[in-house]
Amino acid sequence: MKKKKVMFVITGLNMGGAENQIVLIVRELCQLGWEVAVVSLIAPRYFVDELEAFGASVYSMNMTPGVADLRAILKFVFLVRKWRPQIIHSHMYHANVFARIARIFFRNIPLVSTAHNIDEFEGSRLKILAYRLTSRLSTYMTNVSQAGYFRYVYLKIIDSKKGGFIPNGVDTERFDWNSATRSKVRNIFDVKDEFVWLAIGRLVPAKDFENLIAALAELRERGCSKFRVFIVGEGPQEFILKQRVIELDLANNVIFLGARRDVPELMCAADAFVMSSAWEGLPMVILEAMASGRIVVATDVGGVGELVTPQVGRLIPPHQPVALACQMWEVMQLSNSEKEKAEKLARTFVRNEFSIKDVALRWVEVYNKVK
Repeated sequence: MKKKKVMFVITGLNMGGAENQIVLIVRELCQLGWEVAVVSLIAPRYFVDELEAFGASVYSMNMTPGVADLRAILKFVFLVRKWRPQIIHSHMYHANVFARIARIFFRNIPLVSTAHNIDEFEGSRLKILAYRLTSRLSTYMTNVSQAGYFRYVYLKIIDSKKGGFIPNGVDTERFDWNSATRSKVRNIFDVKDEFVWLAIGRLVPAKDFENLIAALAELRERGCSKFRVFIVGEGPQEFILKQRVIELDLANNVIFLGARRDVPELMCAADAFVMSSAWEGLPMVILEAMASGRIVVATDVGGVGELVTPQVGRLIPPHQPVALACQMWEVMQLSNSEKEKAEKLARTFVRNEFSIKDVALRWVEVYNKVK
């Protein structure tokens, strides 16, 4: 029987939530017998070996960020004609627009576009216009959060008749609790009885780590000093954020860990998870934190409110460090029984509703629908 073939197109293969989601979906589709190709517009930095180990083919258009390149479109068109996918599935703003323009040359192949944020265009009217003008070149478009889907419908970026909401999925088995791992990681970082917060994200304005650092300073002002914060991620704001930590005398509390591949182990070591983003989609890191049984304190942006309820965490408005500090303090004061109840609810919710195996099957349904 001839294999079904799907080609994914993504802006880049960096260490991010969208990229992690692609890797998981590719793994599941390969296990289901699909033949998969992944095309990165810019040179990939991570995941190539992992994707190839699943059986996927990985290609790069070697584009320069911020530079329009007609040659890359022609190169992609040639690759599509050579590889002959039955479905093309693009992810993230630049890849979505790129794949739509390229589809002018292969209108017979269905194109599914997925947005991973409630505001991929960052308020840019030009980007919104580009999405609208190319919308007819997409067969079907989705957003990873319900809030994002409804906003994109309102902005006339998604046509409700040929679009929908499909959430991110998480590999729940990878985030099983392990007490031995917890002890090992905490010993490595010389954690004794401090409360450990974990924060994960690219060090960019969208993640608003300055908000988190200001909240930590507020905690210190209130007399709370027995906490540690592990910040996982890399990005252009790294130097500024590290300087801010030093200025606020938080160097003994905050550790910048850079890009990491041991997130499940760090989740085990943490007592709770915190996210201070200015905007989001449906954050993979929150799904992973909840799958690990971590209580979450997060800003109420994008689809975060679709995950974090009062039973499993705390929500606060964005850009309000005092409110963030208050909710972090409240979580730190929970009794063991209160924490255990919230952790169990979080774990059960994610495992029942956001398993990557179930999400992959939903994508197969979409592919079959648009073929």
